[in-house]
Amino acid sequence: MSFRDCVETVTPNHYVLPRVGGMLTEVHAFLSASLFEQTDEKLWKQAAESAMTPGAIGMYIMPDTHLGYHLPVGGVLVTEDVILQAGSGYDISCGVIYMQVPGLTAEDVASWDKRKWWIDAVERRVAMGVGQGARNVRSSKVEEILRYGGKAIGVSADLCERQYIPVPEDHDFGAIPKALSKAGPQLGSIGGGNHFCELQVDAADGSVWVMIHCGSRGFGWQSANHFFYEGARVRGLPSNRREESWLRADEPLGKLYWAWHNAAANYAVANRWTIVDAVQEALQEVFKVRAKPYYEISHNLVQEETLVLPDGTTKRGFVHRKGATRAFPAGHPDLVGTKWADTGHPCLIPGSMLAGAAILFPLDGAYKSGCSVNHGSGRLLARGEAKRQLTCLHDEIDAEMRDVERYFGPDKVKITGIVSNCARTPIDECGHVYKDLDDVLAVLETEGIAKIHRRLFPVANLKGME
Repeated sequence: MSFRDCVETVTPNHYVLPRVGGMLTEVHAFLSASLFEQTDEKLWKQAAESAMTPGAIGMYIMPDTHLGYHLPVGGVLVTEDVILQAGSGYDISCGVIYMQVPGLTAEDVASWDKRKWWIDAVERRVAMGVGQGARNVRSSKVEEILRYGGKAIGVSADLCERQYIPVPEDHDFGAIPKALSKAGPQLGSIGGGNHFCELQVDAADGSVWVMIHCGSRGFGWQSANHFFYEGARVRGLPSNRREESWLRADEPLGKLYWAWHNAAANYAVANRWTIVDAVQEALQEVFKVRAKPYYEISHNLVQEETLVLPDGTTKRGFVHRKGATRAFPAGHPDLVGTKWADTGHPCLIPGSMLAGAAILFPLDGAYKSGCSVNHGSGRLLARGEAKRQLTCLHDEIDAEMRDVERYFGPDKVKITGIVSNCARTPIDECGHVYKDLDDVLAVLETEGIAKIHRRLFPVANLKGME
């Protein structure tokens, strides 16, 4: 049986895989016709298997979806009383933060040399790359950060999706030594892969922004890795299928995983906000200004949330967003009493180092997507395949990054090129390995799930090389 062949069309941008086989819930996918054509049977099989998770009551696919570990990237699984570790994956609470830079406009960052100066200033303060520890940052209160996340370092609740997720008072952070050993040294560092720090400009008004994209670093990875193996042992799975393991929220291992997961999520928030301090110093050095933090949000996370059902009633459940972003519209019960209650909260969407990013605001249609949107534009090529197919085009890709011309703001200020800290554009992160961000966002607007508030483009990018 082909799962893909069972998919039915609801609207030109909404598909559904009915319950077949052992699925406990149908799968709703939000894709244009062209994005649907890019999906294959492996992805639909993975989505169907995720919908077979015990306790599953909802499964959604975002328009940036691609194959992941058991749960597709761009996949949202809603459960009752069960936690699927693949819902956060290995980089628990990977996410982004946006800062606007008041007083700076496109004209102020048009100079290549000045952008390069900013790149160098950030790189002196923020460590980049796999395994790299922070520079000039040492925390004397690591345990407090693991318990209280952003609250531990004074971050306002209005500026983040959540300050922290509670961790039991008697939790022993030393129980996974490899994880704890990474926490202090890596606080305030970016890491490798698709993580970055980027100077961007709004296409419409020419305002200048900084986006930081990173997660829970070695602490989160070691924690996740430990519980994938432990979960596989409890569920009787071979180690090569450990990403399929799931835990009951009320069983001992489930409670223990939830504590470690939440600690990693708290660490990720504090890590991003620690990097903000370093970026502020670099902005002051180069441009003589300070940025104003806008919002911070995760896109690899399991959260216990209020679910709004089709009949308007509510209940609590676990929402797993693997490569997907929370999208609570105005009036959502969990926004009551917050700054964003009447507007919905911002959704921060990184795209690619060539094509830029976006800020969205959820609409009422978000309820049909599990109150979720995409987390980016989505990969077209896996890292190995990208290197096999595109290495022969490396010179052209470098030239594209160096020579791309864009015009910003009402005065159409011309900015040429995207300055990088890398000698050559990372092939597995270049713009050609990602889907078209505007095509992905158009699905959300057409379906009434979210509206585009800002569309931003990179002018300087820092990445951690592998």
